[in-house]
Amino acid sequence: MKLVTSQRSPNFNDRPISVDFVVLHYTAGSLARTLELFMDPAREVSAHLVVDLDGTVHELVPCLEGRALRAWHAGVSRLEADGVLVEGFNDRAVGIEIVNLNGNIFPYTEQQYAALSAVMEKLKAHYPALGRPESVVGHEQVAGFRGKCDPGLCFDWARFFSMCYPGQPVPRRESIVTPEVVARLKSMLDTAGVKFDPRQGSVFLPEGVTDSFFNELSSLSEELLRKKG
Repeated sequence: MKLVTSQRSPNFNDRPISVDFVVLHYTAGSLARTLELFMDPAREVSAHLVVDLDGTVHELVPCLEGRALRAWHAGVSRLEADGVLVEGFNDRAVGIEIVNLNGNIFPYTEQQYAALSAVMEKLKAHYPALGRPESVVGHEQVAGFRGKCDPGLCFDWARFFSMCYPGQPVPRRESIVTPEVVARLKSMLDTAGVKFDPRQGSVFLPEGVTDSFFNELSSLSEELLRKKG
C-alpha cells in the first residue's frame, strides 16, 4: 500500500475517538478536487483517508497508527446496531473516501479494493471493534435518511468482505438508490456527453464537464432520495 501523509486536513477535532466503525464514502469528484475541499478550513469537511484510483492512500486525519482523531465526514448519522441506536458517527468511526465520480454509475478499481484490504488490516490491528464485519458500513447505511447514497450501487460489498473478513458471514449492505434515480443520472451523463469505457475502466469527460458537474449529480441524487423518503 502506497501511503501519503504529506497533507493534513485542518478540519478535525484534536481529540481521540473510540473507533467502533468504518464508514465508506465516494468522493463525487477527482482526487485533486477532494484534497482541495478537505484542505479548505471554510468547507468544514474531511475524512481520515482518501483512496485514489491507483490505490494510493492519503491520510488526512490521523488514524492508521492506533490513535484516531475526530474527522468531519459522517454528519448527522445513526444506525441500529445489535438492537441499540448508535448516533453521531464522527465520534466513533474512521471515514474513508474512495475516489469515484459517482459510485452509483461507475465501478471501483482493482487497486482500490486492494488498498481497502490493506487499510483494513492496519485498522483491525489497532481497533478491536473492527474485527467484526458488521463494523464496516456505507454512508448510506448511517445517513440514507438524508439522501446520502455512497459508496453506492457499484461498490462490491461481497468482494470487500471476502477480502477483509474471509470466512465470516457477510452483513447485508443494500444501496438505497432506486432504478429511477439511476436512470435520471445516466440521462444527465448522456446529455453531457460523458462516456465510460468498461474495458479500460476510464471515463471520458468532454470539454466543460468538471468536478462541479459530478458534485451537482450527487446533490441531485440526494434530493431525489430525500423526496422519495
